[in-house]
Amino acid sequence: MKILKKNILIVFALLLVFYNESEAQFSYYNNKLVNDSLNLENSNLTKPRPGFKKRRFRINTFFLEGGYFWGYYTGTRYSINYDILMQSGEKSAFTARIGYGFNNATNDSTIKKDEPFFPIGVNILLGRINQLEIGAGGYYFKYRKIIPPYLSLGFRHQHPKGGFTYRVAFDIHLEYVYNLAGTEISKTAAYGPLLGLGWTF
Repeated sequence: MKILKKNILIVFALLLVFYNESEAQFSYYNNKLVNDSLNLENSNLTKPRPGFKKRRFRINTFFLEGGYFWGYYTGTRYSINYDILMQSGEKSAFTARIGYGFNNATNDSTIKKDEPFFPIGVNILLGRINQLEIGAGGYYFKYRKIIPPYLSLGFRHQHPKGGFTYRVAFDIHLEYVYNLAGTEISKTAAYGPLLGLGWTF
């Protein structure tokens, strides 16, 4: 439990650092955008310089997510999540998310229902409003005290100026199966679709 609390504190600390860096970065590009606009008005230039970056005005997102597991166990899962935009270009972005939810999937033997879990991960977004989302991270399951890694691929609608956002994705995570003596006996996987609805501000 002490190790878990320590890891959670480290994650929150990293998110805080990235948040401050993101705010500084966006303030820099916003001021540069204003200055560039003034310079364009007082010159004969009509096009922005190559590599010009547009600011993404809103960087915080809260969203509810629901999905289903198949594979080693089957059932629903749902969570509430916080997602922060850490770096962005004109048509790409890098985000991190952390959440809390419940896993109702079971295999009627070793997996119990209503198990709390914490999704932690990062995402690469390709696009500006309608985006390809590529994600990776881990799920910490409280009762089993494991953190199986996951990979996800999906679609995200998120406007740079904020507002309603949604995502549709599919993920797969890998787990080790143990017997009652705690000895690893095999490797397995669970996978399924995800739907998220939220708000960016």
